[in-house]
Amino acid sequence: MEKIKKFYLSLSKEWRISFWVCIGLIFLTILRLSIWSARKSITPTPKTFIKQIKSENKNERKYGIYNAGNLKIKEALPEIEEIFQKDPDEEIKRVCAWSIGQIDFNKLLTYLDSSDRKIKEITFETILKIDKKNIDYLIDRFDKEDTETKLKILAYMNSPNYQDKLLKIVENDKEEIPIRKEALNILKEKGNFAEIETSLWALYYNEQNDEMKNYVYQVIKEMQKRSKK
Repeated sequence: MEKIKKFYLSLSKEWRISFWVCIGLIFLTILRLSIWSARKSITPTPKTFIKQIKSENKNERKYGIYNAGNLKIKEALPEIEEIFQKDPDEEIKRVCAWSIGQIDFNKLLTYLDSSDRKIKEITFETILKIDKKNIDYLIDRFDKEDTETKLKILAYMNSPNYQDKLLKIVENDKEEIPIRKEALNILKEKGNFAEIETSLWALYYNEQNDEMKNYVYQVIKEMQKRSKK
């Protein structure tokens, strides 16, 4: 210590300033390394989020489920699925559905066949929330769906882009009348009459159901009137 003191006293004023500057830089470097090391040691890992998923605290559980999906942690999928199926909290169910879709989208699709109305509804909404283009997948399985789900799908088909698919739904005499009417209503508003007029007249002449037959005729007349303006 005495040697250090003598060394310091032997320095000129300028060198003493440089000495303290060096000491300060060394101190700051050590401090930054300590902070970085501390932060690194508490950085959440997949195990952290899996542990949070099992928490009794709702917010912590929701945070864990969300991050497991965001990081696509496959090990967390079974736990998230169990919560999705059993937890009565709708908010938690929605986070679960989103995370399942992020980890394994095909797994999320299987819940469209769930007998649980709420799970099916949340799955439907989540699929479209992930990407609106997924409506094409839902349209492809249109015939498998119940009336309520079909009406939801039709609500997303309110576009000229779906004219051909809407026409097929209208022409399907095995489909429920309210579904066929709704598809026809969309065609009335969005369809190109010049392109579908022949098909609509063919449908009118071949239709066996009087209610539907009269409705098709009304739509044709409305579209004819509009096309002449």
